[in-house]
Amino acid sequence: MFWEAFRMGKMGPGFFFKLEKGQKITSVVYRDQVLLGPLKTFVDESRSVGFEPIVMEDNAPVHEGVNRELRNQLRWIEYEHPPNLPDLNPIEHIWAWIKDKITRYYSQITSQSEMQRVVLELWNNFMDTQWDGLIASMPARMKAVIAAKGGSTRY
Repeated sequence: MFWEAFRMGKMGPGFFFKLEKGQKITSVVYRDQVLLGPLKTFVDESRSVGFEPIVMEDNAPVHEGVNRELRNQLRWIEYEHPPNLPDLNPIEHIWAWIKDKITRYYSQITSQSEMQRVVLELWNNFMDTQWDGLIASMPARMKAVIAAKGGSTRY
């Protein structure tokens, strides 16, 4: 499973979880490999240059447990949103772009390691401002979802 972060003007880290064979991502794994690692670093760096990032997670079970209190202790601003509402989850648009590129140019991939290499390469080659429009569109997206009472919107 791939984890990633971005904000206005800055693409953050992206990585595949490091798991032992048969190991699943739990709230403790998520805490150790994300919250106390690259996400904390990204939030701290963002704050140091005047940004107060909003942490958006999709209510997956691993985001709960030990992690809710940790985010509170770290004083992170977070928005909860439904897990299956891509209009309010900008990362879904980035994943659609990545999937399209893989389908078009990398359809010959036959191994997990090669797929991971390509996904990391695509993520690491994004320009810092490439997805700023997604973030800038969030107020309009929220209004559209409210107007549609949670139904489909143009986004």
